[in-house]
Amino acid sequence: MDKFDDTLYVSAPVNSLVEGIYRENKTLKQVMRNGDFGLGTFNDLDGELMLLGGKAYQITGDGRVNEPDKDACTPFACVTHFHEMLSEEINYNIEDFDRLMAMIKEIVPSKNMMYALWIDGDFESMTVRSVAKQDHYRPLAEVAKDQQLFMRNGISGTLAGFYTPDFLGSINVTGTHLHFLSDDRSYGGHLLNCKPIRMRIGIQILKSLKMDLPFSFEYLTADFTRNVKEDLEVAEKMPKKAK
Repeated sequence: MDKFDDTLYVSAPVNSLVEGIYRENKTLKQVMRNGDFGLGTFNDLDGELMLLGGKAYQITGDGRVNEPDKDACTPFACVTHFHEMLSEEINYNIEDFDRLMAMIKEIVPSKNMMYALWIDGDFESMTVRSVAKQDHYRPLAEVAKDQQLFMRNGISGTLAGFYTPDFLGSINVTGTHLHFLSDDRSYGGHLLNCKPIRMRIGIQILKSLKMDLPFSFEYLTADFTRNVKEDLEVAEKMPKKAK
């Protein structure tokens, strides 16, 4: 793959993850051949994956940040070779996650394209999550009910992820999906809520899509006819009681 071909690589369709297929033989090393920037998870949902500048990080279910082995496997990851095309400076307070998501929709050139988003900033507050490694099958929406929330005030770091249009909902998380990593690389996870004070948003327009399909027994025999949008929204968003 050309390093600057503006392609989003997805290691497996997100629907397979939502339906509980949490193990694949796709290694982190294989994924990183397709990009130096992105996010995902690890086999058995063993923490959140974040890839920044060609370096991988694992945020575990107890909130620790590790540098995983390149032979670690992932059931779902989306990556690209990041290079900035557009940028936006935000020097005012944004009240919460919902307003941040609305603002990102306002600044991207078209709702019908995919984008990589590299956001460096200072935050009045930050709430992220990770989930514990799973020992047995449960649907993703059920697993999300046991997610661990980690909150910090007065923190600086990087939000990294993608904007994906609704019509690609069976392939990737639609809307804006972001993971956070603090500047000191000691805290991070899947973004649930934040109050930005200052941000610089780097945007890459992604013009093509590459996806691998798993070849496991679980995937080959799964039924993907169900609409999993509601389950995915439950898994990706802040629990209502924690807002």
